[in-house]
Amino acid sequence: MNQIGARAWVVLTKSEDERSWSANTGYDDSVGRYYSYDSNVSRYRQVQAGDLVVIRVDDYVAGWSFIDDIEVIPNVTKEISRCPRCLKTNFRQRATMRPKNVCNACGSGFEDSERVTELKNVTAYRANYERNWVEAARPVGYDQLKEVSQTTETFNAIRPLDPAKMPGFLELVSGRSTAIKPDLILGDSAVILGGHTVGLTRRRIGQRKFRFSMMERFGENCAFSGPQPPQVLEAAHLYSFSERPTHQHDGGLLLRRDFHALFDAKLLAIHPKTWTIDVAPKIRDFQTYARLHGSEIHVPKNRRPSKELVSKHYEEALKVFG
Repeated sequence: MNQIGARAWVVLTKSEDERSWSANTGYDDSVGRYYSYDSNVSRYRQVQAGDLVVIRVDDYVAGWSFIDDIEVIPNVTKEISRCPRCLKTNFRQRATMRPKNVCNACGSGFEDSERVTELKNVTAYRANYERNWVEAARPVGYDQLKEVSQTTETFNAIRPLDPAKMPGFLELVSGRSTAIKPDLILGDSAVILGGHTVGLTRRRIGQRKFRFSMMERFGENCAFSGPQPPQVLEAAHLYSFSERPTHQHDGGLLLRRDFHALFDAKLLAIHPKTWTIDVAPKIRDFQTYARLHGSEIHVPKNRRPSKELVSKHYEEALKVFG
């Protein structure tokens, strides 16, 4: 039986807007819940229940956990595309250049119509890890991952990490001590033969990446209250995300969780001329918020968000104030 946490892995998943490789159709990963892979992936046999797993989404660590169990689904048909020159699968798509695809192995360029495509029978796996999931509190990127990696690989989706370096690394990711006992008991159910069920959730695509970009822009600082623990900092949009579903770099702020809720409710706003905080009269009876009224935001002048967006939010807030 595997000792819990005796092995550690970093697994890579790509968001659709960052996915450039195209040798296959990808996997149905659900960040924070499970990681999908198959017998065509290197090290698929080595991953076991109880292993520590760090989830990397694009360029950042999304969080970490321990694998609860692994579902196994045999005899799955998978379509795999190869470079027509060297027959390797290590190629990627280009957004505007032609030929559309370029092979990382031999350097050849080719169009989609030139791909060599085959149907392969594989065993599919789903590593479930939701029970002990810890969301990343701050942006930790690829360079920091390399420092705790046991290999220098860049292509493989499952790569080993140094277990001895995990305590300090996970503390960096989590923003707190990680001396916790995982809620996990390994037994006969460590590997489960079965299929998958599908659940639907509504989430903002790219929200984690947007939050990390705000933290890199402002540090671990709330725009209204200054330095705060990273766990309470959220990325706030200056516009309605439902009306404009994009993450504009100069269209956001880092705010403490309660300030974020009040900012979205138009009960807190920023005066676009003085860059000071306006507090709605109806919440000035609460000293936590009353003392913010008239104070300058904790954002350097050269990093202030779009004045146009701040003005629009302020105009909408005044209607709520009144």
